[in-house]
Order: sequence, then structure tokens, then C-alpha cells
Amino acid sequence: MGFLGLFGNYDKPGPGVNKDEPPKAAPVRFFEILFRKFTKLVQLNLIFIIPTLVALALMFLLYMVPFHFIVQLQNIVIDGWATFVVPLPLVLLSPFTAGLTLVTRNFAREEHAFVWSDFWDAVKGNWKYFLINGFLCYSVFTLLGFAILYYYSMAGVEWLNYIPCWICLVVAIIFLFAQFYLPMMFVTFDLKFSHAYKNAMIFTIAGFGRNIFLTLIMGVLVFVIISVPMLNITVLILFLLFAFFIFAFFSYLINFTIYPIINGYLIEPYQKMQKEKEEAATKGIAGEDFSGLFAQLPEEEEDENEEEKYVYVNGKLVKKSELNKKPDKSIE
Repeated sequence: MGFLGLFGNYDKPGPGVNKDEPPKAAPVRFFEILFRKFTKLVQLNLIFIIPTLVALALMFLLYMVPFHFIVQLQNIVIDGWATFVVPLPLVLLSPFTAGLTLVTRNFAREEHAFVWSDFWDAVKGNWKYFLINGFLCYSVFTLLGFAILYYYSMAGVEWLNYIPCWICLVVAIIFLFAQFYLPMMFVTFDLKFSHAYKNAMIFTIAGFGRNIFLTLIMGVLVFVIISVPMLNITVLILFLLFAFFIFAFFSYLINFTIYPIINGYLIEPYQKMQKEKEEAATKGIAGEDFSGLFAQLPEEEEDENEEEKYVYVNGKLVKKSELNKKPDKSIE
């Protein structure tokens, strides 16, 4: 038997969920799924910790480079190399979050997932968008972080500098909120990168309450983790948390919280539109095209043929024409 099922039998699915069972309250379902999928979340975290350790090793090597540079901002002095350059290897970690997202998304909507194979299939199928987004996140947060420090330091000279400081902080928070939604959209929908970002930015408003909730919960957890007394036993517990649980848990927490938003605004309207079009077709009435919540799904054409329809395949909305062109492509 593989350790925690990590290398065990992935051909046998677990027990399903009774469709006739009445829906339970979200907090109840959250903890029921968490306890039921606990060992699989541990498996998932152990897989993700492999590239994480590689990224941390690269960060350590960068930190050991002797030519650090100091940034002086009025009364603030920071190690510019350690602050802005050393985190760069985290960009290489971003494609692996595709695997985290797909598996925990399936858990959140109570669908089965083969942890090992689904993780790597998601990485292979979505690594480009996730890598681009990783570089974008690094660039945006680096620039905004520097700008916030700069304007904050200059506020001691001129109080008006608080205005751009707060603007940069708000932009950083909005961009952070968008990151809650982008991974799930990347692995669920066949969207252009720009359209996914457009949707995510609007979701920062549509799901504002959930975004605040997630930020507070994760902020409190991170604060507790980094502020506990640094005793030997505590260091061991922290190491075990990061190695076995924390990354998968955060991914599950995010996807469970934001999935109802994406489902309500994107998936259900599309499914309703498809049903209406099918009913209209049987009556000889032309149905309306679905443009998604904020534009993207099929483009409007006067004579839409069968191949331009979108179908829901393995959790992803794709054109039939794309499936015909690439019959061997695996979409998770």
C-alpha cells in the first residue's frame, strides 16, 4: 500500500454523493468535506511541497549571493536584493498551483479527483497561463510594494503622499482579490487570458464579502503561524504543517468559498442558456447566444454552426471545433 495512498491505486473512485440529499449549510459542508478528504489533502500537499522546496532552495542560493544592494527611502532602509530579487523563484512555483486548484476545486464541488494524476495533468494542461500570471503577480506586487514604501516614507515630508500610498494599497488589495478567482477560471474554462482577468476583476466586486472573509481568515492564520514562540517543538509543528497540510488547506478554503460565485455567474447561466437553446430548437425558434458573464464564451455569429457550440468537458467549457481539431488534447 502506498504511503497515505500517494502511490496507491488510483483506478478505484471513492463513494459518491447522494444527489437526492438536501443541501446542508456551507460551514457544515466545508468541514464534512475537509474531514472526509483529509488524507487526500495531505497527499496533495506532499506533492506540492516538492516544487516548493526547489523554489525555496533557489531563493536561498539567491540570498547567499554577496552583492546585495540597499534601498534608502527617507527613514526606511531595506535590503533591495532580499526584498525584490530573492522572491523571484516563486514565479516558477506558480504552474504547480494549477494542480492544487483543480483537485481542491473538485473536492469543493464534491466531485472525485485522482490526486496524483489529476495534479500533474492540470499542471501540464495549464502551465502557460499560470506561469504568465506568476510573472505578472511578481511584477505587480514588487512595483506596488516599492511604491507603497516610497510614498509612505515621503509622507513624513509631505502628507499628500498618503494619497498615492493608499491608492497603491487599494490596487494591491484588488489585485490580491482577483487571484482568488483566476486559478479556478484557468482550470475550469477555455478563456483567453485577458478575459479571465476581466472576469476576475469584476468578481472582486461581486464576491467582495467573500474576498474580505478569505483575506481575514488567511491573514489571521499566517499571523498565528509566524508569531508563535520559536521553541524547538513549535518549529517542528510548523514544519509538519507546511509539509503536510497548509498549502492544500488554503487552496481548498479559497475554492470552496469562491466556487458558488463562479457557479452562479458563469456555469449555471451557461447551462440555462444551453437548455433554452435546445428547447427553442425543438420548436424552431432561434435562441440567443451566450456571451458569458462578462463577454467570452462563443462569439456572436449570424449563422452559428454546430461546431461553434461550447460543451462542458471534464470541468472545462471548450468549443466542439477545438475538440475536433485536437482530439488527443486532455483538458482537466
